[in-house]
Amino acid sequence: MRHVFVVLFAFCACAPEHLVQGRPYELKVPAGDDGSPLPLLILAHGYGVNGIGQDFIFPFSKQVDAKRFLYAEPHGTQDRVGRRFWNATDACCNFEELPVDDVAFFRALIDDVKAQHAVSNVFVVGHSNGGFMTLRLACEASDVIDAVTAVSSSTWNDFTRCSPGKSIPILLVHGTVDGSVPYEGRPGRYPGAVETGRRFARRAACTGDWETLEPADFLDGLDGAETKKERIMGCPTGAEVELWTLEGAGHAPTFDARWTGATFDWLTEHAR
Repeated sequence: MRHVFVVLFAFCACAPEHLVQGRPYELKVPAGDDGSPLPLLILAHGYGVNGIGQDFIFPFSKQVDAKRFLYAEPHGTQDRVGRRFWNATDACCNFEELPVDDVAFFRALIDDVKAQHAVSNVFVVGHSNGGFMTLRLACEASDVIDAVTAVSSSTWNDFTRCSPGKSIPILLVHGTVDGSVPYEGRPGRYPGAVETGRRFARRAACTGDWETLEPADFLDGLDGAETKKERIMGCPTGAEVELWTLEGAGHAPTFDARWTGATFDWLTEHAR
């Protein structure tokens, strides 16, 4: 049974302003942009959503002017029933095994934005299927991406498929009552949040285990500091691994500006 989070949003019928490999994407630039180098944040949507729809769930667009970054909202390939997906891992979410190279797509997207604007750093934030894709990019495109955040997602069950190479900062965010991509993972399909962090930490040659940090309050509808923060000790600078566990949250956490702001700050603070 496929455990996926599906939300459908219609595209604008107008001609796309930006196009890469035949796919449109939205690009937001902060007000008063003077051409100085800025970070690029790419949002990778969940299965069945598009880039615009994902921003309704994770409203990074509201931070563009205040935090001063370029913001790309790409759209995955449509499958035969019209749902957009990223070809991330064998578990999620190219269910029809269509011949799609999304690592190449994200590389082309980054090149396309860089051809239009001066870019200082590149960050990717992904949710669900987009989070799986984000962690694949951490394995296979760390030469062009500086840090990532993966929400409600996981990585390869066979982690030898994570290509050796440069390690980059990785922030994992996961709810404890996620019914679609369980916090504990699915044996034989993909690891849980804690094990996912450990795998990337081993890849980065980190020497320690989890250390607990100050908790945070990022969610509407849950009282108190529901977010438990942990990081792996002994990681090389520029290859940190952190996990934000959302106690009582499900697959699509109700984040507000506190989370989008704190997430962008984490990415910029840990980027090489």
